Amino acid sequence: MTNANHSLIPAHLAVESMRDSGYKNAAHAIAELMDNSIQADADIVELLCLERQFKGSQRNTWQINQIGVADNGKGMDSKTLRMALQFGNGTHLNDRSGIGRFGMGLPNASISQCRRVDVWSWQGNPENAVYSYIDLDEVRNQSYSEVPEPTREPLPKEWRQCMHQVGNSGTLVVWSKLDRIIWRTARSLIRHSEHLIGRMY
Repeated sequence: MTNANHSLIPAHLAVESMRDSGYKNAAHAIAELMDNSIQADADIVELLCLERQFKGSQRNTWQINQIGVADNGKGMDSKTLRMALQFGNGTHLNDRSGIGRFGMGLPNASISQCRRVDVWSWQGNPENAVYSYIDLDEVRNQSYSEVPEPTREPLPKEWRQCMHQVGNSGTLVVWSKLDRIIWRTARSLIRHSEHLIGRMY
């Protein structure tokens, strides 16, 4: 008897194909995350960027290394966070009042632009946030087939310092391994995102 996986669609292949899910660019994907924040009753939603210096042939340039969307919404517990990171699942499956697509907003929007998404969410104390992630390289290597069970981790200092304010509840979504971002600088990304999100809201 073997333990061969004979799934109709192997998870590591399906997730890669989901990257082409209809998000035109990073601004549209960020709008999806901000819509999630608004549906979580946030009245402050911030787009944050961390840049690092890349060596070029002529000169060094500063480019986006990580992107974060932070809010002061109602936050999530462990069960809800894990659900929010599942493809095709979520807490607003029957809610079409926002701009969310197919109930697949957080994971699909994220992996359309990056290979890793980390999420911290808290209800009461950002030092005791629940945390989980999706890493497409780990999925491709079949290191896991389920959303990692959330653990307790403090909100990272580098992001906390960037945020205008950290409320008693909220969520931080961070994209890294940015392999599909067409705008390379924070200024350009924010300018294009402001234009799109301003039209939507």
